[in-house]
Amino acid sequence: MMRKLLFGILFLLASSCSSDRHVGERYRAERDLWQADWEYRNLSIRPQDVGEEQWNALAARYEAIAQKYAGDAAADQSAVREETRTIAARALFTAARVHGTLRDSIRVEQIFEEMAGDYADLSSVAAEVAMARGRIAESKGKLGQAADFYQSIIERIDPDPAGAGVAGAVMDLPLRIARLRSQGGSPDAAATHYQAARSYYKRLVGEHAGDLVQIDAQAHLAEVAADLGDWLEAVQALRGLETQLLEMDEAPRDPCEVRLAISGIQARTGADRESARMTLTSLLEDYPDCKLVPQALLALAGNADQRDQVDEALGYLDRITDEHKESTEIASRALLVRGALLERRERWAEALEAFRTIPVEYPISEAALLAPLEIAKHYNRVSDEEATADALSQAERSYRDFIDRYPPGPSTVFARERLVQVLALQADFDSAVTEMLSLGDDLVGTQKGASLLLAAARMAYADLADTARAATILDHVGELYAQADIGNWASGEAARLRESMTR
Repeated sequence: MMRKLLFGILFLLASSCSSDRHVGERYRAERDLWQADWEYRNLSIRPQDVGEEQWNALAARYEAIAQKYAGDAAADQSAVREETRTIAARALFTAARVHGTLRDSIRVEQIFEEMAGDYADLSSVAAEVAMARGRIAESKGKLGQAADFYQSIIERIDPDPAGAGVAGAVMDLPLRIARLRSQGGSPDAAATHYQAARSYYKRLVGEHAGDLVQIDAQAHLAEVAADLGDWLEAVQALRGLETQLLEMDEAPRDPCEVRLAISGIQARTGADRESARMTLTSLLEDYPDCKLVPQALLALAGNADQRDQVDEALGYLDRITDEHKESTEIASRALLVRGALLERRERWAEALEAFRTIPVEYPISEAALLAPLEIAKHYNRVSDEEATADALSQAERSYRDFIDRYPPGPSTVFARERLVQVLALQADFDSAVTEMLSLGDDLVGTQKGASLLLAAARMAYADLADTARAATILDHVGELYAQADIGNWASGEAARLRESMTR
């Protein structure tokens, strides 16, 4: 008896030590990752002052953390070990982000490919990896491959529209897959893909009652119908959803969002403008405090413009700038729409005032970056060459000043794209090519980055008549995207251009 008791005590002690060891390992993993994240945050304060060596060292640090704590999935499947391996996976995700900053798309893809095998047993991690790989495939135009990755997520993760990470994005994936697989296919094939999405959403509607999953699934069913051109079915589905939300004590969605979606579908039909107008007007009456009122006013302005009711349209736009001027994007867009509407009606003095107001009132907005081009387009349309040249020169100065003044980000990328556009309109193709190459390199690994580099090659060939430069750019694309179809195509085109130069 004493011997059995002794063995029992020794077993409990051994189990306790093993548990303590795993808990301690998890703590050390969290500590190491926190320290690496702290360094990452510090380096990100002024990224322009950080050398490539430092970023590479940081990426290597994250990869070392992952290697240290990943362990063997088959060796120990305890909950604590799974948590530790999840921390290791987080380190790899951040390492991939750092490599992406360094434009090392090959290493980014290698990391995700390795993770797909090493973390296949952890559903949440595997789903995050599949989402990342799907986005990469989609950016390369590999739509079928992207759809396969997204499908693997649906099979692993239940949707949680209010959740973070992949769970919050799952609901969109069946419709996204249908859209990807339908591109370039026959109508019959598209119907098959959309039917799969419809079946998924109908199942969710049947399995859930009055929660956010059911509500979102019903909204997606309406989108499926709209994509297939079943406008009446789409509108009826949304009207039923709005009624359901209104009857709920604590609705998970604002019913005014559904009303606005109904008007959008009515507008997509391109026929019944009066129905869309009535729907939007009723939204203002029934939901005066809705956060989407500015979008409804903008839609009403577009509807009035289509009906050639200029004063009515201007009235809606004035309401936006008067009542919602604190909303930068919508108010600046309203001014841009106002200027374009007046310009089309030959009311240039008023249009010019609207265009010039945008950069003053809302300097950090897309509308402010589009306004200088709208001014140049007007002068070009009326064949005023001198005014066109002056407007383009002013636009170029504005874009260069914006790029110098603000840190890198989506706004400066947009400004750089507009700068390329202005340089091309000025027939300064050499500078335009240089700018496209610079921006394309900064956006390497993305569809936009590849498109910019290919556009630079086309401009070098067609507008500069510089076949050698075009071939060099295509070789560059081939190197950057060596693992993608676009890279193989670019390398082949480069070889073809060089062969043409020897004839």
